[in-house]
Amino acid sequence: MMNIIRLTVLLIIFPFSLFASASYVDSCLLTGTLLEDPVIMIKSMNRVDNNGEIMANSAYEVSDFELKIWITDTKIAGRADSGCQLPDNKPYELLITLANAYDLTEAKKGDQIKLLHIIKNTSHTPTTEKYILQK
Repeated sequence: MMNIIRLTVLLIIFPFSLFASASYVDSCLLTGTLLEDPVIMIKSMNRVDNNGEIMANSAYEVSDFELKIWITDTKIAGRADSGCQLPDNKPYELLITLANAYDLTEAKKGDQIKLLHIIKNTSHTPTTEKYILQK
């Protein structure tokens, strides 16, 4: 009788375990110093229709800002499953590209900036990582 009860409980619990997924999120506020002036890349784009033809009056620009930063501090900014620590407790160099970060147009080498660094991972999707400029 006890075996039947155990089997019934297992049959009830097993399907729920298939839908359970582990996930983690890290939201960290990074503080660093620009090692170089930001490199601004402006790309002119055109939208195309379903036939691959360029649409009239569809021109637009996208600006990317390439940054080389010396990260010296990190703090938890929301959920942080891994604790938001500097690797080996040492500052490190970070090279990233931010889209449309127009607040950096006047930035120069030596300026201090803050970035929100968000990493998300679930068992069903690839890890995503993004940086958001903070004022």
